[in-house]
Amino acid sequence: MRKKMRVIPSVVVTAVLFNLLLGCSTGNNSNKAINENSEIKTKINIVNGKIDPPVTLNIIRGEDQTMLFKNGETIDNNIHYRWAKEALGVDIKTLWTAPTTGDGYDTKLKLLLSSGERLPDVFVANSADTINTYLKSGKVLNAGEAFEKYASPTYKAAMNEVPSAWLPFTKDGQKLALPIINENFGSQSVMWIRQDWLDKLKLKAPTTIEELEIVMDAFTNQDPDGNGKKDTIALDYVTNGTEMLGSPIGDTSWIFGMFGAIPERWYPGEDGKLQYGSIQPGIKKALEKMREWKSKGYLPSDIALHNFNTIVQNVAAAKVGIVGGQYWLMGYPGSMMLQADPNAEFRPYPLPEGIDGKNMRTIGNDYEGAILISKDISEESLQALFHYMNTLYSIYDKPDLSLFKGFQEGYDYTIQDGKVTTKTEDIPGGYISTTKYLLPGRPVYQSKMKEIRMKFIEGKKETAEDLAVMFTAGISGMESPLDKYNYDALRVVSEQLSADVPQYYQGPATRVMISRNELLSKMQMDTYTKIIYGEENLNAFDSFVEKWKSSGGEEITEEVNEWYESIK
Repeated sequence: MRKKMRVIPSVVVTAVLFNLLLGCSTGNNSNKAINENSEIKTKINIVNGKIDPPVTLNIIRGEDQTMLFKNGETIDNNIHYRWAKEALGVDIKTLWTAPTTGDGYDTKLKLLLSSGERLPDVFVANSADTINTYLKSGKVLNAGEAFEKYASPTYKAAMNEVPSAWLPFTKDGQKLALPIINENFGSQSVMWIRQDWLDKLKLKAPTTIEELEIVMDAFTNQDPDGNGKKDTIALDYVTNGTEMLGSPIGDTSWIFGMFGAIPERWYPGEDGKLQYGSIQPGIKKALEKMREWKSKGYLPSDIALHNFNTIVQNVAAAKVGIVGGQYWLMGYPGSMMLQADPNAEFRPYPLPEGIDGKNMRTIGNDYEGAILISKDISEESLQALFHYMNTLYSIYDKPDLSLFKGFQEGYDYTIQDGKVTTKTEDIPGGYISTTKYLLPGRPVYQSKMKEIRMKFIEGKKETAEDLAVMFTAGISGMESPLDKYNYDALRVVSEQLSADVPQYYQGPATRVMISRNELLSKMQMDTYTKIIYGEENLNAFDSFVEKWKSSGGEEITEEVNEWYESIK
């Protein structure tokens, strides 16, 4: 999640950089970087980095409710789109938008396909179901061929770091979509604990499951917030009704991971074949422990109803003692908590060791969606798309603030007295992150971005070159007191990477998955919930496992392992 950047403390941009920013034309600097990195022979006419005449790129977009605008701008008329046309000769035209909240955008995408109407040149999709529907439609381009032909060396290098990102979008050997790379460093959870509660009760942060239970008992029964009421929540987590995993705040993977298994993940078993985590013996032990915790009041009485918004509200009300979450928790919803109780403080800690010293957690995929390209796109528009993408990735070649000055200055930052500042009151109209405006979102190059984050973790200062990447890649620095928590949490993440469990199955939905997943997920959630609530005994888990296997699970396991063997 992108946090607002407040100020770049102690970073003085040198006079040389300052003069460069003020004295050089946006177009010339942008063109120089583009020309130096362009090894593409195109049929379109590119003069000094700009397509002449401009080429139209028709798109559709989801409306991100967190996207902010100023100066009367909109999702289809903003500073970035104007820059793309003026500097690159790529005229981005938005045909329609739909809200990304709920299923609005995905529903409209599916209706578009069923209508038989001509597809836009390019569009982004994040739902696996929607993407798979398009991959099977025969209406999208072989994006892999276009990528090999037109992507720049830098764009290719970023993609080569994450070869698994192509797998979900590959059908019959053809790569039918461009993966949107995800910065998965920081997608892992750490254990966030109310430090002020620990201090008041004279407790230390737990390092084992036994110590965790001591802390949870105290947070439940010793009035840690001092209001004389038994109204605190020792441990809170999210269940979305259909799955146990997936929430960046209120993660449960680390809880199950203490027992040596993670639900809803395919990962290798002792025989080297992929196994489904939801039916492993460790899950049964975890459910038994979670039932015990609920009976002791460590978990909320209505825990099965807790979604992301519930967690946000509970944390903001300063009522939660322990929660698994990503590195930005103190920024959101922690900043809201500070309004309710200025003395409240969450600190990040390593995951405690569980049975036999085990700890496991999920790590995000190397992709977060896909760029789909219409089979009917013109050659000129296809080349315009890659000209645009290559330019965004060129920030990693020779990082320079002047490259994207044309749409970032006055939005992401401004220059005052030779210093770069992101302080919202210093920027006319306030701070706006332009990464939201980019067609694919921020251009992610995992290793380059991690290098910058590690600098902050190690207490080093960012350079002017780092700043250029940070604004484009959406990386916050150490501008506000809350940012320190971000990098403390990332340091904790980096010290426990052995706990990470990726999703090993990265293929498209299989035949049986498509027909049976909804039923199997419901069976899982019903069983897990009833065991945690004490409505079923532990034998219900064994019955669930057998029913899961006979209801399509065994066939899915065979399909998954056929795919797994095919990519070795």
